[in-house]
Amino acid sequence: MGQTYVVNGAKVNCTMGTVDAPLRVLPNRRVQVRGKAKANILDCKPMINVGPFGVCKMTHVPCVPACVVWLNGKMDVLVQGAPALLNKSVAICPVGAGILKLKNDGQ
Repeated sequence: MGQTYVVNGAKVNCTMGTVDAPLRVLPNRRVQVRGKAKANILDCKPMINVGPFGVCKMTHVPCVPACVVWLNGKMDVLVQGAPALLNKSVAICPVGAGILKLKNDGQ
């Protein structure tokens, strides 16, 4: 599968989590793909953009994601001033050492 843009509602998982979570792009986003808000690499704010992943396998307590930014965005395509988020992008959780990956692009 090629690289695709990620939009609101994409599914995210964490290698240290027990459940998937939806990616939430705030409704003020003007750039859209197929009627859904297009994500950028800054859409990684815990509990705002990325919800909990169940129980953390590292800490054994309920997950509170701690990611800061998505890596491997489309650097030459900006969405509200930041690189667009791609289905190959990843983020790191410094609390549980988990790797956040996109299960689908939400389109």
